[in-house]
Amino acid sequence: MGETIIILGFVQSLFGILIFISKRPRHLSFTLLAIWLLVNSIFLGAQLLPFEVVDYFKPGIFPLLFLLGPLLYLYVNSLATENYKLEPKHLIHLLPFFGICVHRSLTDAVSITTSSNLTGNPAFTYNKVYYVLLIISLFFYWVLSVRIILSHRKNIPFYFSNYTQKNTLTWLIFVVFIFLVLFLADLFVTSLARVFGINLFQFLSIMSNLTIFTFIMLFFGINQSVIYKFKDEKENSEVESEGKYKRSALNEHKITDINKKVFDYLKTKKPYLNPEFSFQMMVNDLGISRQNLSQVINSGQNKNFYKLINEFRIKEVKEMLANPKYEHYTILGIAFDCGFNSKTSFNRIFKEETGLTPTAYKKSLQQ
Repeated sequence: MGETIIILGFVQSLFGILIFISKRPRHLSFTLLAIWLLVNSIFLGAQLLPFEVVDYFKPGIFPLLFLLGPLLYLYVNSLATENYKLEPKHLIHLLPFFGICVHRSLTDAVSITTSSNLTGNPAFTYNKVYYVLLIISLFFYWVLSVRIILSHRKNIPFYFSNYTQKNTLTWLIFVVFIFLVLFLADLFVTSLARVFGINLFQFLSIMSNLTIFTFIMLFFGINQSVIYKFKDEKENSEVESEGKYKRSALNEHKITDINKKVFDYLKTKKPYLNPEFSFQMMVNDLGISRQNLSQVINSGQNKNFYKLINEFRIKEVKEMLANPKYEHYTILGIAFDCGFNSKTSFNRIFKEETGLTPTAYKKSLQQ
């Protein structure tokens, strides 16, 4: 049974690598996920060998586990951080991996699965330390990943007109939680046994956890599209949640001019009817720099992009509700036609803007 699970995880990893290296358009997140799956496939594949890798290659395969946390963290960053790129400074995340490899190369390394009866062997003592360091590493990168996702979710109103499963990364919060539960629980139980000699019932092995986690990453990762799409990726956004813009060249006249262009564009083109309408789409259509446009919206109007677009959507809904031409439409059908993608968010925003529920507002029109 154990070997079957390992084979399943190994095949899944290889399948995932082929998917993400061929996925278009190319994006850093796909590359990082493919690398994560490559590391996973090597680790699982080594379990199918009829010998211990450490007998022929002193570092063994255990150091590979120190890449799981950093790669997950970099993957989260590539999705949730605008214009994210790998830089030389990111090599610092590889130090634990290389450190363990070097140390195991210079010592009489034994397999990490060596029986705890060999406690007199100094190499076994090192294995205890490795396990503790791995627990610390995984927990550290879990915390960093969660912080990145939560920070990204706070910025969604500045970039998108709707909250969706893809731009909120709700699935990724679930994934990193599973990552913590599966791996840390397994490592904790294993560490108690090998470091302190305390044996507890172990539900899953690390190989089973990797197989489960690989399936989850494939299932959700395949459907995850690129969140931040830019016409010019070199252009850097200057959106700030507090509405303060540094080095801005806009004067009052320019702000008024851009503000007029924005409102004329929204009134005539009605791009907000597209539920996927984003700040970048507006930038591309108007040909105004991201910094200037965001300053006009966030500072000039004291609202974010999300609120501005949904104000226009609510206005469109109200006009359709008052028009006899659409009296056979359901309220929700009108909401979806006007660019909303969720009944819950539509009801909440409508009441915030009008003080009434959509149903109550429609009834008031009939009186």
